Amino acid sequence: MIYSSTAKAYLAISVLVLLAMPACTGRSPDQPKADLTGEYRIISGERNGAPIDQGELTDTSVYINDKIIIVYDKERKEMFASTYTLETNQKPWHVTMISTKSPDVGAIAKGLVEADQNKVKLIYALPNGQPPTSFKAGEQQQMFVMEKAGTAGAKG
Repeated sequence: MIYSSTAKAYLAISVLVLLAMPACTGRSPDQPKADLTGEYRIISGERNGAPIDQGELTDTSVYINDKIIIVYDKERKEMFASTYTLETNQKPWHVTMISTKSPDVGAIAKGLVEADQNKVKLIYALPNGQPPTSFKAGEQQQMFVMEKAGTAGAKG
């Protein structure tokens, strides 16, 4: 199935946000540490209040370290990349991502992150959207639920 470059860019931004969660760049010493480092697969998503077709999410992986989030397609081609900062002094955590990959280098996305063992939930505003206040994607927002690679069916 062929997806538009805009849809791929939005998916990549979403994945990067999720990956950036473990990287606590900019975290103050008073904030709890969030270790989300690893590789994830997206198990579900919403865009503009509607579910994202599972076919768009299949074979996409997200890599997160302490500073970056990278989203890869099934051929391991980089679809999206960003740096991020995570504020963990309140729940849900607040994330700010800055795109480092064309065509939207420098684009800023703000959102929320929730992590529970091997699963991460990420919601953020798309360009021109309002930052989310809950884990229900509204207009110009995107949300992804990700599971750590190799933990399918694991409790968490």
